[in-house]
Amino acid sequence: MILRTQGNILYAIGRIWEGDGVHFLSVFNSMESQHTNIVVKLHTFGGSVFDGNLIYNAIQNSKSDIEIQILGVAASMGAVIALSRKKVFLVENGFLMVHAPSGGTYGTASDHENNAKLLRSIEKNFLKKLMAKTGKPENHVKKWLSGDNWFDAEAALDEGLISGIIEPETEIEAFDPKEVGTEETYNRFAALLLPTSETQTENENPKIENPNMKLQLIQALALVGVSAESSDTAVIEAVKNHIQQKEQKLSADLQTEKTKREDAEGKLKAQTESTVNALIAEADKTQKFSDSEKETYKNIGLTAGVESLQTVLAKLTPTQKRNPISQQFNAGKDSQEFSAERDNWDFDKWQKEDPRGWEALATSNPEKFQEVLNAKFKK
Repeated sequence: MILRTQGNILYAIGRIWEGDGVHFLSVFNSMESQHTNIVVKLHTFGGSVFDGNLIYNAIQNSKSDIEIQILGVAASMGAVIALSRKKVFLVENGFLMVHAPSGGTYGTASDHENNAKLLRSIEKNFLKKLMAKTGKPENHVKKWLSGDNWFDAEAALDEGLISGIIEPETEIEAFDPKEVGTEETYNRFAALLLPTSETQTENENPKIENPNMKLQLIQALALVGVSAESSDTAVIEAVKNHIQQKEQKLSADLQTEKTKREDAEGKLKAQTESTVNALIAEADKTQKFSDSEKETYKNIGLTAGVESLQTVLAKLTPTQKRNPISQQFNAGKDSQEFSAERDNWDFDKWQKEDPRGWEALATSNPEKFQEVLNAKFKK
């Protein structure tokens, strides 16, 4: 069912699909919070009994001043909805159609019997509503539940099904609804009744234009809880839920991967730090480093890598006098000259472009090696 609002007017047009009752409640409750009087403009050939009952109950129990205007046809559950209020008007060229509820089952005899019991219960409820609305006895209204019973505006007024007749919003050629059938009777009015797109609001019930699209969507996305007979609204909501679930799963998967990566990085960092501390502790047995020297060596190991630290520590010997680390790096003046291009490289450039060359620099040109380290660690 398509729902559109225009001020205090609610247009309710089309088949009542499964799920439309809840959608109607949402739109109707929003209107009740804004308006003390509401006009429901109805045109439908019926549909889901249970969703129709939700719509009936919402209108009947409303504390607002409600008026129902049937713009063309109120058939089947549409006629039942029209019984919900006293102020019900039918266009002069429109129709009401009343019949018994119908349905089908597939299964055992017990399944069929249970469905028949349900249909009889629904029929009993219809009789109760018809009697309350018209003031007619049961034996009078019960005949309306045998076959399709059409009422034009005058007949509906005579029987007490409506409270008045109004001018039609659209002119159509006269026809007999018994001859053309319920759906065709609905179609002859439908195209001319909905307000223009300029008047529709965010409350409009989404519509799937291609009738085969629902089944295609359900099959392609493996949607649960809906079928090709479900309302457009129900299918679209199922698609939204499907997308939301996929997004939530993707987010959860990404978070899991992030946690695994951070855990692995943490373990690697801890392992590296443990190795660096072990190397420094072993060298400290013979060199007796100061705290500042230990911190400098540790920064080399954590930043440049374990291999760089090993290269630096390898320059130290047990018999070497413990000198400041800057002097240790400057030991030896016979290193080869480096090209002008590499002469301006900083620590990060060495690590990115030639980490092996950086390790070799500690031996081949310790002065340059110390200069780059001093610049990096601001010694």
